[in-house]
Amino acid sequence: MAFQKRIEASFTRPADTLAYTVGDVIANSVASPVIMTFAGAAATAEAGGRIVAATLIDSVAAATKPLVDLWLFDTTVIMQGDNVAFAPTDAEAGTVVAVIPFLTAGDWSVGDLAVGGNAVYAKGNLNMAYVCALTTTSLFGILIARNAYVPASAEVIKIRLVVELS
Repeated sequence: MAFQKRIEASFTRPADTLAYTVGDVIANSVASPVIMTFAGAAATAEAGGRIVAATLIDSVAAATKPLVDLWLFDTTVIMQGDNVAFAPTDAEAGTVVAVIPFLTAGDWSVGDLAVGGNAVYAKGNLNMAYVCALTTTSLFGILIARNAYVPASAEVIKIRLVVELS
């Protein structure tokens, strides 16, 4: 019988406010980026399940919210730096297990803007099957900007996935 669990990954953006353009990687570093790791996505290596929900939590409730795709891979890939055009190789694209779009500006919920509140984008009713690679029980993620977006300095981004393990 399958059971559900929450797995998550987070990072802090660089301390800058350089605008993103469509297709840019949103990461923790320009020079030494680290891919998001969603540990515990499978009970054993080469096992998997289904992603049933995803939540993006942003520490900033900016007037223009980031619209992004979360690319999930079954193995780690070479991470490109923050604010660089996303250009996966054919081999890396071959390890994609899901792309979760957070693309509707009106689906963001925000905290108290007067005190610099945060923003949350929740997606339910997903049904995305995946299998982890032969040597891992993790999924690996990269955020890609899908709109022109001016970030806050040192903005914290967290992604929570609800997975149903099989």
